[in-house]
Amino acid sequence: MNALFNKNSQAIFWNNNLAAIQRMLDYDYTIGKEKPSICSIVAPTSSNKFEKVFFGGNEVMIPIFKTLQCARDAFKDADVLVNFGSFRRAYDVTMKAIEIGGFKTIMVTAEGIPERLARRMNQYARDNGVTIIGPATAGAIAPGSFRTGNIGGTIDNVVNSKLNRAGSCGLVTRSGGLINELANILSIQADGVAEGVAIGGDRYVGSVFIDHLLRMESNPQVKYMVLLGEVGGLEEYKVIEAIKSGKIKKPVVAWCIGTIAKHFSSGVQFGHAGASANADSETAEAKNRAMKEAGIHVPDTFNNLPAKINEIYTK
Repeated sequence: MNALFNKNSQAIFWNNNLAAIQRMLDYDYTIGKEKPSICSIVAPTSSNKFEKVFFGGNEVMIPIFKTLQCARDAFKDADVLVNFGSFRRAYDVTMKAIEIGGFKTIMVTAEGIPERLARRMNQYARDNGVTIIGPATAGAIAPGSFRTGNIGGTIDNVVNSKLNRAGSCGLVTRSGGLINELANILSIQADGVAEGVAIGGDRYVGSVFIDHLLRMESNPQVKYMVLLGEVGGLEEYKVIEAIKSGKIKKPVVAWCIGTIAKHFSSGVQFGHAGASANADSETAEAKNRAMKEAGIHVPDTFNNLPAKINEIYTK
């Protein structure tokens, strides 16, 4: 599977989060889709049979079901689950979705799922060929085709960052907020994003950098990749090994945020649960140095990242 989504992707949305649902529909309308990409909503406590939302200037009704099984039975072509359940429910919902089958991609927005459960959930997904985006994620986007949840921000920001049409960069970050910033940089310094994924800020996420970069390597729409890592964890070293072994041949521009940590006398915990270095190899400075030595295009500072992207894109 080279791409997470296409123009025909259909989503079941778990939890009636109207703001996120409306943003997905606004995106669908902006890119010229004939119908919403959300086919149904699962809301166990809802008394409604339909949710009234806007699709452009028209009101449309999206059916509501009390169970995921009922929604799946009614919409057998749905291949994406957008799981907006709380950290108390997200695990059970995801496990049930994998058990039911038919979902290729599951987005999990909840932050703070216990690590023991997260590990079990992620392994169950891998064993069944399901890609999990998250936990603790803003989601993923295939510009011009499909968007999950709130990634990209408001529709004004989506258009300003040119996320309404496909570019040529495969973008992978941990942070949902920084993926918006990178998308804007790519719209200015290059031709935009072919596919963007925020893998999530928790320590144990369902799919990691290397999963998406290897997939993007075989996606002809992606001409080069941008990786924005952060202090904590060792996932960037898997990318280094893939480049050394020749599994990744396309140019990669990368930076690990958190280099300021070296100026503090004690350990620093950044915003994400996984953004804390437990060894020297997990520091941002060490990972940036290792990536540069492996032939990855690493700028001297984050401020120089836009210029580096422009340089590689132009070449």
